[in-house]
Amino acid sequence: MFVAITQFEDAFVNLVTITFTTLICVEMMNVVSEVTQIRWQMVASVFISMAVYLGSIIFFRQYFETSYVDWMFCLKVIILSLICWLPLQIFKKFMEYCDPTQEEKIMKEDN
Repeated sequence: MFVAITQFEDAFVNLVTITFTTLICVEMMNVVSEVTQIRWQMVASVFISMAVYLGSIIFFRQYFETSYVDWMFCLKVIILSLICWLPLQIFKKFMEYCDPTQEEKIMKEDN
């Protein structure tokens, strides 16, 4: 939230749109990064979820400020999403490296 406030010095409605968009993106990235095997149903559900969110922006304009949504907005949302998502993923990979599961230990021994 602090990064959002420092990067987007706009009205409260703009900040809500930015942070909620970032939340949706981070949750979709979490879903994709947590599964072990990606199937077409999961990809379809991610795209349907994003379509529903974009549709809600289009149909509920009184709740979303869309006048400032441009490429710079998208770039800032992507950067903010990566700032929120990437450190946790790096920490997770580091913990898996330091303390692998039993399956990973067996796979390493077989090689």
